Amino acid sequence: MIRTLNDFERMAGEKGPKKMAVLVPEDEEFMLAVKKSWEKGYIEPVLIGNEERIAAAARKVAFDLTPFAKIAGDDLQGISDLGIKMLFEGAAPIAGKGQIPTSYIYRSIIRAEARAASGMTVSVVTFWDIPGGDHLVAFTDTGVNIDPDLKAKREIVKNAVFAYRLLGFPRPRIAVLSGQRELGGKLGSHEDYEALRDEAAAGEFGSCEIVAATSFTEIFLGGRRAPMDYGRVREAELPHILLVPCLDTGNILCKLDFFLDVNRSSLVATSRGPVCIPARSDFSDNIVQQIAMCVVLADRMGKEVE
Repeated sequence: MIRTLNDFERMAGEKGPKKMAVLVPEDEEFMLAVKKSWEKGYIEPVLIGNEERIAAAARKVAFDLTPFAKIAGDDLQGISDLGIKMLFEGAAPIAGKGQIPTSYIYRSIIRAEARAASGMTVSVVTFWDIPGGDHLVAFTDTGVNIDPDLKAKREIVKNAVFAYRLLGFPRPRIAVLSGQRELGGKLGSHEDYEALRDEAAAGEFGSCEIVAATSFTEIFLGGRRAPMDYGRVREAELPHILLVPCLDTGNILCKLDFFLDVNRSSLVATSRGPVCIPARSDFSDNIVQQIAMCVVLADRMGKEVE
């Protein structure tokens, strides 16, 4: 089982190098991550973007780009479309974004999934590596679906469950997060929890469990009316997957890593392979971890397809 982000780095050198379509690697920090990932044997980059800016970023980190394929381009949507096309056609098992807004990547993936008739709802899985924990914890969806309905949430759950099976967890535990209120009827997100819980129990998502908790109070303390034993917080085990009710909630929650002692790593799980989507604020070492994660998952996805 893969339990930490360090596990990905340990394994990536054995699984690589894998070709990676690198989209707009025009800033110093991201180019440094590409350099480190290549030196570690994780990837063989194909660099797509403005030739002059790519070369300038490489000079800043003393990275000789001579051995690598390069594709010139300035239109951001065109660059994104090309990189995702390489992923879907099998020319590169991984794609990753540099200095390009993520919305271009999402648009390219959604269009590619539609052309492939995969039926897949695109979503972002953001992993937290929590010191002392015995597994990675994932928030989803943290990037694509703004206000997912029940149908979209079903697909988001399937994506996350598939990702955890690739990590080696045959029966991941899922919390469907929702607020609750005493008066005025149930929130829509809580009704979705009840529906998803029943569907999971009926085997709609394969082997997984949706836990009987929709808030951190319930997860850690056993419910609103439970005795307040804060010792349980230290002993409680977080579910593997936290399904958030909307994008705002997911994006805010997952980026609390800036204030907490956790490491964050995100990807878009597509039907053809992972897409690395580091945040603008990520430093090179964290980006290297995210690339390593994609290398390992791409390798395992390839074996699933075979």
